[in-house]
Amino acid sequence: MFYKGKKMLLMGSSKYREPHLPEEIQEIIDTAIQHEMTFIVAEAHGSCRLFQDYLAAKKYRNVIIGHARSIRYNVGNWSTVKFGDVLKERELNMIRDCVSAVVIWQDNSGVIAENLEYLKKFSKPTYVYEYDSGTGIVSSGMIDPDRVYRTYFSHRRR
Repeated sequence: MFYKGKKMLLMGSSKYREPHLPEEIQEIIDTAIQHEMTFIVAEAHGSCRLFQDYLAAKKYRNVIIGHARSIRYNVGNWSTVKFGDVLKERELNMIRDCVSAVVIWQDNSGVIAENLEYLKKFSKPTYVYEYDSGTGIVSSGMIDPDRVYRTYFSHRRR
């Protein structure tokens, strides 16, 4: 089910500063490449750059760089799509456009937590890599439909 469809969103915290993607995420991406999936990746610092760097190292061409106002990073010179005029609009539209997602969530980032709520709301199969930089604790696996990632999410309006 996770590899069904054609578009996989790769997104994550801009604070994520590890030198490489976690091995389990590399394995997910490699399997998606074997399924010839299209990847949607943003162009922000942190996780998005690691995703882009990994795909470029694989010389994979089926990548779309999603942006809002401008493109800050496109290491593979891939095609680009303006998914909105502002960050929140861009991220919501990328979520709507994907079939599945891989998310790196560091230090309970509020932006990523909100995106996880949208991924749940739209029933997108999502692999979540949760990292606490203070403790070094990592947990990972498929999104928990019963977990509340952003506590005030249901009270906010879009």
